[in-house]
Amino acid sequence: MVWTHTSSHPVATTAVFGPWLGRILMRLRAALSPAPTAPGWPAAVIAAADQLPGTDAPGIGLRRIGRHAAASPAITPTASLRGGAPAQVAIAPAAARFYGLDEEAVSVVYVLSHRSGAGLTCLDWLADHGLPFRRIGALHATAPVWSAPQGALLLVDLDTLGGISEMTEPLMRLRLGRPDISVVLLSEEVETHDFGTERLVLADITLRLPCAFASFEFALAEAPINNAAWQERLLGDQR
Repeated sequence: MVWTHTSSHPVATTAVFGPWLGRILMRLRAALSPAPTAPGWPAAVIAAADQLPGTDAPGIGLRRIGRHAAASPAITPTASLRGGAPAQVAIAPAAARFYGLDEEAVSVVYVLSHRSGAGLTCLDWLADHGLPFRRIGALHATAPVWSAPQGALLLVDLDTLGGISEMTEPLMRLRLGRPDISVVLLSEEVETHDFGTERLVLADITLRLPCAFASFEFALAEAPINNAAWQERLLGDQR
């Protein structure tokens, strides 16, 4: 049982004992009171928990929590628990695949170009799909393209060969001497792709560079179809 005595003259008591009695009573009241359940501490309890600086006044066994402390416990990032930053997993893009081209029907691809290094993206596409290709530098009489097997295809990089004006005569000779070789012209100078049959005297397809993989695949698939039309035209002229 706790006996308490309340003076009927609080003003006089305060004058006699000074402010220390009031502080001690506040500390005792805070120590005997039940812990608060609502968020936030009453101002009197916070004041009672403070140790007066520069004095030997005993504390009341409370550990004050800073007013600016976070209400909820800090959450340790997963990266810190593992001892470092999360590893970045590099996902390589899926390689493009031919879907509309019969790869077995293409025996070899000749690439006529003076471009140094890799240069043409289409060479990477050919290599990725395992299509055999061979780079050549001219269409002279001893060029390997003249003895190409059936199903051969020729890519002509016009911009590195002087343009269409320089290549008109060599291309016409090839189209007459080996009409069975499908020819695709590549150039940055043309306005758009041409998959029609208006230029059959020079080539079966014309692609504007740079081109997308889908356009390149369509050109390889469409070139033999236009080439068949070119061969029929030649046979008709010979009858």
